[in-house]
Amino acid sequence: MSNLPLSIVIPVWNQLDYTRACVESLRRTTDVAYELIIVDNGSATDSAKAAAELADVFIGNETNLGFAAGMNQGLEVATGEYVAFVNNDTVFPDAWASLLLETITTQHEPGIVLPAVTAAGNQASVRRTPSDRVTTFEPFAAIPSGVVYVVQRDTMVELGGWSDQYGIASAEDLDLLFSFWVNNRTVVLDERVLVKHESAVTAATLDNRRELYRRNRLAFATRWAKADPGAVPRLASCSDELFATNLTKARIAGTWMHKWFSAMDLADERAQSVRKAEARLAPPAPAQAAQPSLLHRIARKLRR
Repeated sequence: MSNLPLSIVIPVWNQLDYTRACVESLRRTTDVAYELIIVDNGSATDSAKAAAELADVFIGNETNLGFAAGMNQGLEVATGEYVAFVNNDTVFPDAWASLLLETITTQHEPGIVLPAVTAAGNQASVRRTPSDRVTTFEPFAAIPSGVVYVVQRDTMVELGGWSDQYGIASAEDLDLLFSFWVNNRTVVLDERVLVKHESAVTAATLDNRRELYRRNRLAFATRWAKADPGAVPRLASCSDELFATNLTKARIAGTWMHKWFSAMDLADERAQSVRKAEARLAPPAPAQAAQPSLLHRIARKLRR
């Protein structure tokens, strides 16, 4: 086991141009000793080979095991005291690592520290410009997307890593936030670091992306609405009283999120049904006469 302060874990699935830009920015701007771990989730042969050349440590999977499984594979081989879990469609600013590590090392019981980002599915951590603000998110309420999460490796291991119950697509980051909050750990936004993020680059290539998102977010809300103490990761440092109190808050949040997601899905289904009905009832568009080609127009002029 080395004494590196930081391990950086990046799961990838094709999208080599984004991975290369991300790695180039990390090599240029990371100002602490680190190792770069790339986990390839069944990319095309050329992309996987190129990703392996970019990494300090490379893990190659034959198929796409999903975001959480890839992150956990990286966590398993990480040797740094802290781990930065990073999406590959990101570009980092100067001194990002020392600033985020400064923030997390000042915490009494480190939780998650994340930078501001230029885009994300959830707007909680989206900013236009960096600032001097370092703020703590309200537990179970403000939920930032998992574009870049910095955590203490030992804490992450004790919590069992990322939940792999969601497979491919989404909700793993929400689940991890709840796990930290239930264990009375904070989630902190450091706006001194602004990471450029393209948002959903890899997920956009999934054929059934909308259905996967829908399924996973409902699975997340259901899990936490009915959270059983025996099924939730528990840190030894969290007292029985705090754990029980926070688990009750998580159940309440999960319950209203389940209602909200269900209402969103119902509204979406109704909107799709209306669009399909309108398309069936709409009169056929009048046929347009074919326009003569340029060659035909020239030939007519010559005949005149």
